[in-house]
Amino acid sequence: MKTKLKPDFTKYSLALVENDKIVYSSRESGLRPLWDCLKKYRQAGKEFILFDKVIGLAAAKLAVYAKIIAGIKTLLVSAPAKEFLDENGIPIKTRKTVPNILTKKMKAVCPGEIIALNTDNPKSFHTKIRAMLDKN
Repeated sequence: MKTKLKPDFTKYSLALVENDKIVYSSRESGLRPLWDCLKKYRQAGKEFILFDKVIGLAAAKLAVYAKIIAGIKTLLVSAPAKEFLDENGIPIKTRKTVPNILTKKMKAVCPGEIIALNTDNPKSFHTKIRAMLDKN
């Protein structure tokens, strides 16, 4: 992973890095900032490093399908997300791996993770994630 920059999750929850420079950042939580970031930079034809506070399977699939993420640094990753990223050749550095990403109340698996676990087709996955984000 080619960056000397270290994530500072006190300043953002997500940052997109190119050549050791942050080109996009957000303080928002959930999948929305990643969705917006990837949508904005997908046509750039470049590879970026993604700093994201939490990476679940939905975030991992979005990163892989965007085809612009060369590596990820995070505090927390779900086991299915780590496996998916490994299978797709995207290195990830994390502090902790958990079975699944849970909702803020820690009582259930988050909706994005459920969609990702149950949807293999990339087009169907994007449609379902977009519908979920449009509801919120």
